[in-house]
Amino acid sequence: MRIFADRLVQQDIASTHCFLVAGEEPLIKIEAIDYIRQQLQQHGLAEERIKFTQDTDFEWPSIVDAMSELSLFSQYRLIELQLDKVPDKSTQTQLEQVLKLVNPETRLLLSLPKLSKTSEKQAWYQQLEKHGLVVMVYTPEGSQLQAWIRQRLQQHHLNPNHELIALLLHYYEGNLLALNQAVANIALRWGPQLPSLKEIESGLSHANHFSSFQLVDALLAGEFQRGLLIIKQLRLEGEEPTLINWALDKEFKLLERLQQQPSNHHSSLFKQHGVWNKRQGLISQAAKRYNAQQINRARLQIAAIDQAIKQFAGEQAWHQLERLVFELASVQHEPA
Repeated sequence: MRIFADRLVQQDIASTHCFLVAGEEPLIKIEAIDYIRQQLQQHGLAEERIKFTQDTDFEWPSIVDAMSELSLFSQYRLIELQLDKVPDKSTQTQLEQVLKLVNPETRLLLSLPKLSKTSEKQAWYQQLEKHGLVVMVYTPEGSQLQAWIRQRLQQHHLNPNHELIALLLHYYEGNLLALNQAVANIALRWGPQLPSLKEIESGLSHANHFSSFQLVDALLAGEFQRGLLIIKQLRLEGEEPTLINWALDKEFKLLERLQQQPSNHHSSLFKQHGVWNKRQGLISQAAKRYNAQQINRARLQIAAIDQAIKQFAGEQAWHQLERLVFELASVQHEPA
């Protein structure tokens, strides 16, 4: 069975013998693994826990022995295996063998940074999904992130009002670990009787953590104030503008091509450029938001940013990025 991490509490963990937790959001992934482990311990099904990490000292015979041998100290054993990358052919073969050793007395908890579409077609994965539980971990965004914050505030008996949620989003969007810590600190410092929003804000540290791809998506969606916030934070974190500009150039080239092709050809363009389903709506709307002249101006501005990067004029590149945001914002008031 395959589920999202927020559905984990609805599962019968005790009757499951193998688990896979896959994803790159550290907080949700850690909590999912902890929950599985705790549930097994509460049911007396993890009296002994052995953890393996795929580092330079890792050897597959060690985990095979741990899965196979009888324990002198306990009847039920939990074997945890943390992989640091998508399994290659050798690892796939080893996983198939290890999964065959799962039994009612020995459970397996496997974790991966992510799953590829190719991985889902492999024998080891299909074997695990058929007989065990696959937990998919994704970073909540938009309304899902707001719901996540609301739930965290309620867990700490804090009033999840809209203003407080918006404040936490402003400071900690893109960094769930810091956001979770901020909620805990608010509860510890003030308890249910919260002071004014201004006083809470004065106690918060700036801990946003954005990626260049979030900046690109914000500009495609017409979220210009958010775009400026992301640029400011990326700059403070010492991010290089090279990747940002590469992503912008790639997306605006695609917008240009979409406008040049009939709409019934768009699906083939998305496939050609590797645009997954989740982003196709965002890009289609952006192609309607900006006309050909506006996209051309944006590409000229992207070229100016590229020139500044090549001349090692980092400060100038950041100024040019901000200028791009302002120019994109101004075209919203121009006729399409």
